[in-house]
Amino acid sequence: MSLRPNIILIIMDVQRASNMHCYGYLKNTTPNIDRIAREGMVFTRCISPGSWTLPSHASIFTGRYIYGHGVGQSHTYFQREKYTLTEILKSLGYRTVGMCNSGHWWCMYGIGYHRGFDVYYRVPFTSLEDWVETGSEKHMRIAVKWLKNNRDKPFFMFINCLEPHRPYFPPRKFRAKFYKDISLEEMESLYPNVWDIRMGKVHVSRDMWDIHRKLYDGVTAALDERLGILFNYLEESNLIDDIMLIITSDHGDEQGEHYPPYIAHSLNLYQPVLHVPLIIRYPKLFPAGRKYDGIVQTHDLFPTILEILGVKDTSIWIQNQAVSISKILEQGGRGFALAEHQRPLHSFDRMLSRDRNFDFRRYDRSLKALFIGDYKYIWASNGEDELYNLKKDPLEKNNIAEENKDIVDDMRKKLMAVLHKLEHRNLGDYVTGDDENIKLLERLDYIRTPREYYTGMLGMTV
Repeated sequence: MSLRPNIILIIMDVQRASNMHCYGYLKNTTPNIDRIAREGMVFTRCISPGSWTLPSHASIFTGRYIYGHGVGQSHTYFQREKYTLTEILKSLGYRTVGMCNSGHWWCMYGIGYHRGFDVYYRVPFTSLEDWVETGSEKHMRIAVKWLKNNRDKPFFMFINCLEPHRPYFPPRKFRAKFYKDISLEEMESLYPNVWDIRMGKVHVSRDMWDIHRKLYDGVTAALDERLGILFNYLEESNLIDDIMLIITSDHGDEQGEHYPPYIAHSLNLYQPVLHVPLIIRYPKLFPAGRKYDGIVQTHDLFPTILEILGVKDTSIWIQNQAVSISKILEQGGRGFALAEHQRPLHSFDRMLSRDRNFDFRRYDRSLKALFIGDYKYIWASNGEDELYNLKKDPLEKNNIAEENKDIVDDMRKKLMAVLHKLEHRNLGDYVTGDDENIKLLERLDYIRTPREYYTGMLGMTV
């Protein structure tokens, strides 16, 4: 296979699959994305390899599991892979452009905005109201302007949109549509600090969760409207059929399903965080209107694009740990999915910044989730493993590990077999944060490698 499509990769930051109309949600939150979904292929069981932005983006742009690239809660510096997706495309003659909210640096940290991008826009906002009422409309205007001037070569465009991220602040017309017409100040008051909630200092009621979910629908719908600006231009300019248009997310959010203590993302590997949308519109390879119900993962995009472009370089393929979606479709399945969460040193720093005396040990564990068939097994470093039958229990309310020890043992063996076959990178510990917090974690032996080591090795300033 050797095609040269233009490629647009849109990541809806913190967008769950569950509240998108094209994924069966009853509310009409995504009419513009629904249009693309009808003309493309919808993957109903897409699993993110990570539960927060940095490791998930690193996986998408390198084709590696967190186990393979080593970036996450324990190591928040991105170790340089030999290749990123953008660098590969640039070497093949693609024009490359990226954009994200200027304040959201994690989505750049995982890929490096200087690595392979001809230009990378860090889109600024003058105020909270500017962000709420305009948001990624600015991204779309930049994207359309760039496309008008860069049509003579194949192009790769990466757009990271932040609207679905907490706190959920939809513009006025969408909060009125999905909740009620309240002021920005009133909306701000609905969101306690997430770290205070995780630490048990603030309680979220059922009624408040219901409000948060309605406002989340509002930000999803707002982003959908803004994406419509780009989709309309692609159709009106007759570009759309020559583009591999990809819509996905880095992870989702907990919205009361496993509260207490979980809220937002990270610190767990439950479905609200891991089950994300994946829609691909490219009629030459992906049939319009088709749904695929087997497992795929977001970093499968890396080998999928390489395969479509006919990349043969073995030094690139050696890096890859994911599976081409084309092969998944041809072979009738992926076999398994793997998601991971490192020991949360980064979160410990955030908690200690709220309360230096907080006992963060309750969160001291690393997690690995293995998906095979209907079963999802969560291996926990503290021994508190979990097992769910997602077909019978999609909300993961009933941990059946205790009464199914034979299945747990089998899934654990399969997890070890999967890990055995993967190249593993353990980078030690490197966490950016408050200096006193980091020193405390070092004294308690939570950080294995002193920062001075990384300062010298990486030439970094701490």
